[in-house]
Amino acid sequence: MNLDFTDKESQSIEYIVNCLTISKEEYFMNLHYKNKVTKESLKDQKNFRLFIEDYHHMLENLYEYNFILKDMIEHNNDTKVIDAILYFLDTTIKDPLVLAQIYNIYKKQNKAGSSSYKKPTELSDLPK
Repeated sequence: MNLDFTDKESQSIEYIVNCLTISKEEYFMNLHYKNKVTKESLKDQKNFRLFIEDYHHMLENLYEYNFILKDMIEHNNDTKVIDAILYFLDTTIKDPLVLAQIYNIYKKQNKAGSSSYKKPTELSDLPK
């Protein structure tokens, strides 16, 4: 396969593969896989929509239980953990590729094809 890139694009690709210490082939195969996962998720509209609804419910629950979570996080003095949690949440709601990859995991766990998320009714229902 012969790909035609501008000099600037080629330099950018070289920089990225050098930083990641992977080959160009690995880089393009990873991109191909991620694009494939995203397209497959978008084609599965009904179940992807159910996943998004479940994901939103989970985020709403995080908001509802934010004081409990805040206390748990504040009692953990490791700022790297706090930063990692906040970065993860921020990334998952903004990056469609991450959502598509999470959806792939969701599909594997919920092969029935229906929404299986249940909102906890009490604090004791929250996962530990």
